[in-house]
Amino acid sequence: MKRFLFAAALAGTLVLAQPAAAQTDPVVDLMEQAIRTSPTYRSAKADVDRASASARRIASGPYEFEINASGGQRKIDDPLASENRYTEWSAGISRTVRLPGKRQVDANLAQLETDLAGTGLDQSLFAEREKFAMLWSAWRRADLLSASSASQAAEALRIAELQQIAVDKGAERQIRADQLAAEAGLLQLQAEQDRTAAQVARAALVARYPDIVFPETTAPLDVSGTMIDPLFEATAEDTPAYRRAGLLAQQAKLKAQRARMEKRPDPTFGLDFGNEFGGSETSVMARVSIPIGGSARRAYAQEMSATATVAELDRVTAQREAFQAVQSARQSLGAAMTLYEKSLETAESSRKILETIQKGYDYGEITITEFLNGRRALISAERTVAEQRARLESDVLHLLALTGGPATE
Repeated sequence: MKRFLFAAALAGTLVLAQPAAAQTDPVVDLMEQAIRTSPTYRSAKADVDRASASARRIASGPYEFEINASGGQRKIDDPLASENRYTEWSAGISRTVRLPGKRQVDANLAQLETDLAGTGLDQSLFAEREKFAMLWSAWRRADLLSASSASQAAEALRIAELQQIAVDKGAERQIRADQLAAEAGLLQLQAEQDRTAAQVARAALVARYPDIVFPETTAPLDVSGTMIDPLFEATAEDTPAYRRAGLLAQQAKLKAQRARMEKRPDPTFGLDFGNEFGGSETSVMARVSIPIGGSARRAYAQEMSATATVAELDRVTAQREAFQAVQSARQSLGAAMTLYEKSLETAESSRKILETIQKGYDYGEITITEFLNGRRALISAERTVAEQRARLESDVLHLLALTGGPATE
C-alpha cells in the first residue's frame, strides 16, 4: 500500500518538471493583436497623420502670393478743368522669396517631423507591450501555480482516500489517514487560492484589452534559443527611446541653424499697377522690400542654439538610459535562465530524496511525518519551478518589448 501511495505522490509532482513545448506564436501574436486595440496606439497612429500634414506645412513655409487692390474717386476743384471727378484704382501682387539654403533646412525639418511621429508610434507600442507583458506575466505565474497546486491537491486527496481504505481494512492506523487528510485539505485550500489569483489576473488583462478574446488558460512562451538568441544580439540602438532621442537632437540642431539663417530676412518682391485721372495716367511699378533684422532675431537664434545644446545633452542621457535598460534586461534574462535550470535540478533532487524516504518508510524506518516533510519539500520545489518559469517568460517578453517587438519579414 505504501509503495502505491508513493507512486501516486511522485506522479503528481511531475506536472511542471520539464519546460513547456516551444510555442512562440500564441503569446507573441496575441500581444501584437492586443496592443493595436489600445487607445494609446490609436492616438499615436492618428498623430502620424498630423505629422504628415505638419511636414507639408513646414516644407511649404509661409511663402504665399499676396494680392492687394484699392479704388476710389478723385475730385478736383478747378473750374477750368473739363472734368472734376475721376475714377482711380491701384492693384499689386507680391511674394516673399525664401533665400537659398533655407528650403533644404525646411525640407529636412519636415522629414524629421514624420520620423518623430513614427518613433512616437514605436514608443506607444513599446509602452503597450510592457503593459501587456506585465499583465500577461502576472496571469502566467498565477496560472502555472494554479495548475501545480491543483495537481498536488488532487494527488494528496487520492493518497488520503487510499490510506483511509487501508485503515478501513485494518491494514493502517487512523492517525496516519487523518494526517494525510489534513495535508490534502491544506493543499486544496492552496489550490483554491491560486485558482482565484489566476482568475483575478486574467480579469485585469481582459479589462485592459476588452476587444481581444483571451483563452481560459495561458499558453507557454518559447524560451528556446530560437527566441532568446536574437534578443541577446539586439542593441540599445534598436529601442524606440534611443532613436527618438537622436531625432529630437537632430531637430533642435536644424531649428538652431534655421534661426541663424533668419538673421538674414527673406526679401519680398512685388508689382504694383496704377490707374489715375480716369485712365489718363497709368503706372507699373516693381517693388522690393527687405526687413531689417534686429535684436529679436538675434535673441531667437541664441535661444535655439541653447535649445539645441540642451537637446544634445538630453540625447546623451536618453541613449545611456536606453543602453542601461537593455543591459539590465539582458542580465535579468540570463539570471532567469540560470535560476530556472537550477529550479529544475532542485526539483529532480527533491524527487530522488523522496524516493529514498519512501524506501525507508516501506521498511518502517521513516515515519509518516518524515514522508510528508519530504513530499512538502518536493511540492515547494515544483512551485519554485513554476515561479521561475513565469519569471523567465516575463523577462523574455520585457526584452522583446524593449528592443522593438518581434522581427518582421
